[in-house]
Amino acid sequence: MILIPLLELLSYIAFSFVAGHLVFRFVRKEEAAIRTPRSDVLAAAASAALVTSGPVINLVSLHGAQDGYGQALGQVLFQFTAGRVWIGIFILAITVWVLLYFDKLPVLTLLLFLGMLFLHVYGGHTERDLMGAFAYFIHVSAAVFWVGVLIHVCFYAPKYFSWESFLKWFTPFAILLVITVTASGIVVMLFAMDIRDYGNALMLTYGQMLFVKHIVFIPVLVFAVINGFLAKKAQRDPGFRPINWIRAQAVLLAIVFICTAILNTSAPPDNIKSALSNEGSALIFGSIFPKVTAESVATWHLSGLGVVCFIGFGLFLASIVYFFKKRAAASFALAAAFAASGLLYTAIMTSLQF
Repeated sequence: MILIPLLELLSYIAFSFVAGHLVFRFVRKEEAAIRTPRSDVLAAAASAALVTSGPVINLVSLHGAQDGYGQALGQVLFQFTAGRVWIGIFILAITVWVLLYFDKLPVLTLLLFLGMLFLHVYGGHTERDLMGAFAYFIHVSAAVFWVGVLIHVCFYAPKYFSWESFLKWFTPFAILLVITVTASGIVVMLFAMDIRDYGNALMLTYGQMLFVKHIVFIPVLVFAVINGFLAKKAQRDPGFRPINWIRAQAVLLAIVFICTAILNTSAPPDNIKSALSNEGSALIFGSIFPKVTAESVATWHLSGLGVVCFIGFGLFLASIVYFFKKRAAASFALAAAFAASGLLYTAIMTSLQF
């Protein structure tokens, strides 16, 4: 069902939008802050209450065919953990919406927003223990605040925005979030799967999306490093506008969000044989390795094509920094990021044997 991963993606966007707005409410320098139209922020807060209903819709669709959808909805909302959690999200979303409408109590609004986010993470992954859910909450929180700031900058930065003042606080903020996203992501992965099964997990949609997420995140890290140079460049040149470089980074992070939404609604790789029996292999994996079965075991064997692709990956990754130094258009760097990610994917997939 494509609706469930789509709702998951929309929930990340809605949470990111509200998170970015909350961050800018705490920015003290007026010239480095962004005033997003209140109607847009309120729409994002309201939509968060709706698009987080994916787990509820999924359960209702499973039970409704037998018991009737009306009865199934009542059962899911009041008897299932996912349903009760969504009611909590809905109540918190209304409260956050009211606080945003009156533009009052920013600290309380932030705390309630984090409560919404935690409930969404926990409600969509009730099979995880509390520690696993908390690790994923940290991971998602860091991501939505990072992406949220970028969204507001990309779409609402005024013509006379002070990039120097903005980058002065955003660069260390982004570095902290990058470290948090990376560290918590490793913890979440260790909770979700045995790291020794990473190769075998590539048979599944979950494993493929996790892999694509990882390889796209590598160029994201390069762009994050460039943020530091953007700050210095803006300090030297007050007329410098790094908006296109920030947009390029936002595009890559959007792909990371898409992968996350799909893998979060796919069978986890804790039991690969069972997941293969229930869902089958990932579409792209099945086209590359049509003879793979649940009994297959992945082994690594670096191929000649893999070596070439690894070299190409390194060159294109380095070219991102080269384009920045040569003051080329950010679109060239973004194209290089896509090429690097594609080459790394090809290098790994051609070096797998089953």
